Amino acid sequence: MTSYEHYKIARNKAWEILIKCKVNELPLNLTKIIKLHNIKTKAYSKSNYIKTLSYEIQNGDGFSKIENERKVIYFNDKKGSKARRRFTIAHELGHCLLGHLQSNDKTFYRNFETDVSDCIEQQANVFARDILMPAVVLHYTNNTNYKDIMKLCGVSSTSAKLREERMKILEARNKFCLSPLERQVYDNFKNFIETYEK
Repeated sequence: MTSYEHYKIARNKAWEILIKCKVNELPLNLTKIIKLHNIKTKAYSKSNYIKTLSYEIQNGDGFSKIENERKVIYFNDKKGSKARRRFTIAHELGHCLLGHLQSNDKTFYRNFETDVSDCIEQQANVFARDILMPAVVLHYTNNTNYKDIMKLCGVSSTSAKLREERMKILEARNKFCLSPLERQVYDNFKNFIETYEK
């Protein structure tokens, strides 16, 4: 499978979740999506389990695993901004919904400083980006610079700047709503887009 095929899987999954969960406004309510998928979240500060893990993991951003046949997202509530934690949780949600967690002994640890550029991590990043900052909504509300993206989507400046760079490519192509899935995302957000004011 090519890297573009892996990318498309993650992008399409983000669109499918936005459609399935009837998301129609930004910033995205991550808690609602997590609950609809029966995924549990645990803050590091409220878990004794974290203390049993390595120093590196304890000081990372978060991870996801399966516990008692239920997917769990752990996030470091003492590290970074709320916006950064949102991206971490969305990234881990990507692992959960893209089928990366297959057994009780498979765990993904997230640390922005040390993440490897492997396919699974890239897929989770694409999923997080596309679910938190859907390109079609950014395009039609004219929120393509990083400051506007930060404000509209509740993301960090780092995430917003990366999205701004990708939006430049997408804007140059100007091929929005060609995919049936993206058209459905647009339809869900149509009222939000038409009534949006900066």
